[in-house]
Amino acid sequence: MAHDGSAPANLTGSLLVAHPSLTDPNFRRTILFLSHHSSEDGAVGLVLNRPLRKTLGEIAASKVPFALQQAETYYGGPVAVDQVTIANLQWQDSPSSVVFHSYTGLEEIEIGNGWLSSLRVFLGYAGWSAGQLEGEIEQKAWIVMKPTRDLIEMESPDDAWRAIMRASSPSLKLLAEAPDHPEWN
Repeated sequence: MAHDGSAPANLTGSLLVAHPSLTDPNFRRTILFLSHHSSEDGAVGLVLNRPLRKTLGEIAASKVPFALQQAETYYGGPVAVDQVTIANLQWQDSPSSVVFHSYTGLEEIEIGNGWLSSLRVFLGYAGWSAGQLEGEIEQKAWIVMKPTRDLIEMESPDDAWRAIMRASSPSLKLLAEAPDHPEWN
């Protein structure tokens, strides 16, 4: 399920799960899908478990095709938070993997059959320069995982991070369940 901590040459298509000790508010308790990773270019990813509780129509009604107005939006990361990225994340069983397509402009989108069910709309994205993500993985800030159907099609994004921690190990479960401010008890 989890990776041993050393970063392979290419993590494109992997999930990054924030370790409980990662306190950066941009990434605390997040699950990210890495849409691009290379040792030369760095990495780009999208946060999967931070719904903004607004539809795309509520955010940009005049610019949004009618078919997309009810699409839920997610915080994608701290880079370019005014940029809309529309991603189509589809699980395929054989081989077990994710098919990923993204669009950064509403005019690029062609809506096909079944497309809306796998659609995610993100504001912003996460980005790392060359070597930066590898350093964070070495420091154990991230747990690298292969994607699963349940995580790609997560129905309860608010609970997904804790569920991963509970399933990973007793020590991670304990850290994940600890209160944010134990001194307040």
